[in-house]
Amino acid sequence: MMMSSDTAARQALEYAAAALGFSAVGVADAHAPQGDKLADFIAEGKHADMEWLERHLPARQNPELVLPGVKRVIMLTYEYPRTDARHTGGSIARYAQGEDYHKLLATKLADLDETLQFYGGTQRCFTDSGPVSERFFAAQAGLGWIGRNGLLIRPRGGSYCFLASILTTLELPVDTPMTNHCGNCHRCEQNCPTGALSGCCCDARRCLAFWTIEARSPMPADIARLQGKHLYGCDACQEACPWNRRDSGLRVDPHLLMPAPLSTLSAAELAGMDDARFSDFFTGSPIRRVGLEHMRRNINDAHF
Repeated sequence: MMMSSDTAARQALEYAAAALGFSAVGVADAHAPQGDKLADFIAEGKHADMEWLERHLPARQNPELVLPGVKRVIMLTYEYPRTDARHTGGSIARYAQGEDYHKLLATKLADLDETLQFYGGTQRCFTDSGPVSERFFAAQAGLGWIGRNGLLIRPRGGSYCFLASILTTLELPVDTPMTNHCGNCHRCEQNCPTGALSGCCCDARRCLAFWTIEARSPMPADIARLQGKHLYGCDACQEACPWNRRDSGLRVDPHLLMPAPLSTLSAAELAGMDDARFSDFFTGSPIRRVGLEHMRRNINDAHF
């Protein structure tokens, strides 16, 4: 029996994605109802001052506004390190230990776009950089489920992965959402240093990742008292998750591993840099964008 064009396109996509290092591929209906959870999250002010979430809400809820004629949202996972490679004072979130994933994955997504164009598709590609509800669609695409920390959790690999999305006009076969396997476990909520987790979402107003990376204003005193050793981001909820304690056996791109100079750099040495040295040291790293002033603020608030 001859394979349909959409089935052939999906098969080609899966082969190409595996060759490019993606650990999984799933496909969701672009028009799957998302409900009001994100709108309620914003209405309650839990997005803090990340105003782009409110600005892009209509597009997130309606992918047709991002790509007219869209039929499917392709979701892909790409592994990042599961252990903290820092050997001295202060921790850095695992996702930011190596090169900037935005640039790394952009070229790979461009290759997948080209593959799908061969089958007549028009695409738009993003990785944590566009108005796409990536976690929602990843769950719809059967890649995992949304845990109590608001992250996508997978039976193999847990939550230590980047999500990338491709909106396409192709009508690829879709996958079935996965059952939630958090059960009665609340370890992520219990281990959040600031109590930011509830209702399967994270209140950015209390989240250390927000305050050490995204915030434009100084960290409130009640949050700073709970900062601990976190210099950039926070993995506390991921470290507590039982699904992350299993050896996934999944390959991590060497470009995402922490370079030796950063693993041994002390907080004092980091704070002692000037702007030029900071910019040069973190060239190609997502850490560069927070700037030296913000990093010094994080170091001053930390407790080693």
